Formats: sequence, C-alpha cells, structure tokens
Amino acid sequence: MRLASLVIALFLTACASGGSTGMTSEGISGTARQGSTNVISAEEIKAQTFQNAWQAVISLRPSWPQVPAFVRNARISFERLQEIRIEDVKEIRMLSREQARVRFGPDAQQTILVVTK
Repeated sequence: MRLASLVIALFLTACASGGSTGMTSEGISGTARQGSTNVISAEEIKAQTFQNAWQAVISLRPSWPQVPAFVRNARISFERLQEIRIEDVKEIRMLSREQARVRFGPDAQQTILVVTK
C-alpha cells in the first residue's frame, strides 16, 4: 500500500512538472471544476491533454479508489483504463456500490463506469 501511494505521488509530481505522461500542467477553468465529484465530464477531459482514461481519472479524481471499471458493459481492471483512448471517452463516472449492483448484478462492488462515444 505504501509503495502504491509513493508511486502515485511520484506520478502526480511528474505530471505537474510536464513529464512525458501526456498530461499538461495547465489549470482547469472554474467552469470545468464545477462538475460532480462522481463524474468526470467531457468538458473536464477536454480542458487538459490526456492520452487515456486512466490518466484522466488519476489526474482529475485522485481520491477515487482504484477499482474495476466497466467499458461497454465489460469489466476490466483499473490499470486497463490505460488502453482506453481519451478520444473515445464521453464521461467517466464513479458508481456507488448500490448503483453498481443495480446495473451490473449482486456481486458488483463500487466501480468506475467509462462511457464511450
């Protein structure tokens, strides 16, 4: 757990300094920041430069748990969000346990739902 926290902290530091992650250190406008804490909107995504859905989640909602995601109703690991091109993402939503169970069945836990174009 400590190692994972350290890796994330180093990653975020590199992002802020304009590292090679594809993310910029440009600020997000006040309008873009007004979004919901459980939704990453298209406006927020477009306000910065990301290469994939994983970068958007890590940068815009670092407090979200790294839980499985559903893309086109297929369950994937959090790390596989790196395979989802940001151009294909309309929104990214964190579902509560109850919302996840209603949508994906009784075994679903809290999850990230990536809505594609």
